[in-house]
Amino acid sequence: MKIDASARDYILKKGGKVSITYHDVANTCIDVKTIPEVSIGLPLNPDKYILLNIDGIDVYVDKFVGDSDNLSIKLNKVFGFKYLVLDGWKTI
Repeated sequence: MKIDASARDYILKKGGKVSITYHDVANTCIDVKTIPEVSIGLPLNPDKYILLNIDGIDVYVDKFVGDSDNLSIKLNKVFGFKYLVLDGWKTI
């Protein structure tokens, strides 16, 4: 996993911890595939995550996400609102 330079600066300013959570949408009439959410801070249940340290940032990766070698965390901005996204996730 990689962290974009602007995302790294943003995460460090917010405390240096980020979590990547997969929200499973089950029991619906259609098959829904979602992109994992990237959020600042510790996850609610850290024991369900794999802890990585990337460039001085603690990254908690949901065990469901699995192999994170081809993923990267990037910072997006819309109308001045900043948010983190996971790039490289395949929704197949």
